Amino acid sequence: MENYEAVRKALLANRANTLALLGCLRETLEERPFREAEETLAGSRAMALTTQTPHALYAMLLKCGAVESIEVPEELGGDANGSLSDGTKAPEVVDAADGGEDVGARDPLDDPCSDLPDQPVDYLLRTTEIGRAVLDELEPAKRFSELLAAEPDGYGDAYDRVLALCETGASKADIEEALAGHAALSFPKQIYPGYFISKLETVDGISWDGTWRTTEAGRRMRALLA
Repeated sequence: MENYEAVRKALLANRANTLALLGCLRETLEERPFREAEETLAGSRAMALTTQTPHALYAMLLKCGAVESIEVPEELGGDANGSLSDGTKAPEVVDAADGGEDVGARDPLDDPCSDLPDQPVDYLLRTTEIGRAVLDELEPAKRFSELLAAEPDGYGDAYDRVLALCETGASKADIEEALAGHAALSFPKQIYPGYFISKLETVDGISWDGTWRTTEAGRRMRALLA
């Protein structure tokens, strides 16, 4: 598939951005206004590791071809017949110069059409076929399976302990206590419990919300360790 490797490389170039970029792709599996996609992503768990803004992340995805932009011709996101992208009729716009209310100054909370897509909709975003393929390849449990295959014997048990402990929430100190004396910390080289926390976080196995918690993807990872 043309440009597949370029997209894959872009998503994996900086591990701090990977989860957020994958989150971007999930948000636009169906075409939607770019502002709406960015606002939804801004408050999501996927943004926990990155220092980038949703706008910057989508710019990366557009550049590599993982996402495409779809222009909306009319100011309110409508077509030539005045219909919005969802098929509904766009509200009539009265220019302030013609004595009508200035729509740009209207409080959207007072607008009965405020549940329509963010207006004006300059363009829509949609994950491309290549983006979908890479999203599928980088599904968290698949990433963990690849990670595990490259780890020394004994690390699997350590990952399992962390995932099990975080089912009900755990602090770093709790995890350190659970792994105290574990062989994986000293063989084949000395490492610290934080290694397993970091690895699981970057593949979306656990997430931080004031405590470390196993995610839905983390439960699938545990199934691989059974």
